[in-house]
Formats: sequence, structure tokens, C-alpha cells
Amino acid sequence: MSTDQPPAPPASARRRQCVAAAAAATAACLAPLAVLLAVLVLAPSLLPRLLLRPHHVVPVVASAELRLLAFDAAAPAVAYNLSATLRFDNPGGLYTWRCTALRAAPSYAGQRLGDAAALPGITARGAGAGDARAAAWAGTQRVPPGRRARAVAAALARDRAAGWYVIKVDVATVQNGAESDFACVLSFPAAALARNGSGAAVFDGGRCVDAVHGEI
Repeated sequence: MSTDQPPAPPASARRRQCVAAAAAATAACLAPLAVLLAVLVLAPSLLPRLLLRPHHVVPVVASAELRLLAFDAAAPAVAYNLSATLRFDNPGGLYTWRCTALRAAPSYAGQRLGDAAALPGITARGAGAGDARAAAWAGTQRVPPGRRARAVAAALARDRAAGWYVIKVDVATVQNGAESDFACVLSFPAAALARNGSGAAVFDGGRCVDAVHGEI
């Protein structure tokens, strides 16, 4: 059996191997440094938002009451009377949380019911701190005749048959300088309202969800 050793690679191949090994070692040494630099650059802007200055608090509908929801096909128009209490709970942090430009507007079957209600701002500090704001809407909202009027009439008949009137409340806020919009869906027992749409139906409350900005 032959014991000859394999021929040594040429000098150019050895140089390429050395260069590749040096490049790999350099990359391995620089990777932690790059991560550290990224953390140092991003930390001043991310840490206040993520840890210290919460700016996106989802509101909760603490309670709501529907006293009138009726449709006049001859007008056509929707008569409405409802109220809701929105609660904002600061999730925590060391800094003050502020909620300004707070507005809420109800709609039924895609039809806005009156103008948005402007509510006082909220300032809270510390975990669990927060406040509530009450809003009320009442009046008569004209509905464009034709397709929109038929949609509202059909929604009323459908909800009455299902046993629940479903009203959406859009909420717009500016929290610590960042705009945040929400959608709150309120369900009221239809049996609590008379056939003419008047009475007192109570919604026990529930959490709102994020919504597309600009709906209000």
C-alpha cells in the first residue's frame, strides 16, 4: 500500500483559505458589536414607549343604555337616544399617561347617528390609574332615501327578530401624542324596547378593539 502524502495545495489556494478564515473571524467579532450599536441607537426611542410611557390604551365600555331607536320610513330618519361610559385604565409605567382629543360617535347599520361627542381629556400616573368619561347622544338623523334607508330598515327588523340591537361607537384619541382609534360594539336586548323603539335597554359593558384611523 502506498504511503505517499497528498500534494500540498498551491500557494494561491492557501492564501484564499487564509483570507476566508480571517473574514469569517472578523465577521464573528463584529456581529456582537453591531447588535450593541443597534441597541444603543434604538433604545432611547423604544424604551420610553415600550416600558415607561404607554401610549396605546384600549378603552372599555363600562356601561351603556339605549332609550330610543326607531326608524321613520316616510322621512326617512332614525330617532335615537343612548349613552355610554368609556373607561381608560393606564396599564402601568413610571411616567404620566395623557389622553387628549377624545371623541366618540355612534352609528347603526353603517349610518352615523349625529355628530361626534367631544369628551374631556384624561391624565393618569401609575399602574392601574385611569378615569372614565360619559357620552350621550340623542336626536333625529336623516337617512338618504333608497339603498341606505332600506339597509337601516332591514337592520332594525333583523335585530328585532334576533333579539339584540347592535350599535357601534367609534372612539378617536391622542394618547401621549400618538393617534389611536377604536371601535366599540354595543349590544342591547331588543325586548327592553317597546315596538315604537322606546324604553331602556342596558349594555353591561365590554372591551373595544383597534380601528382604522380616520373613521371619525
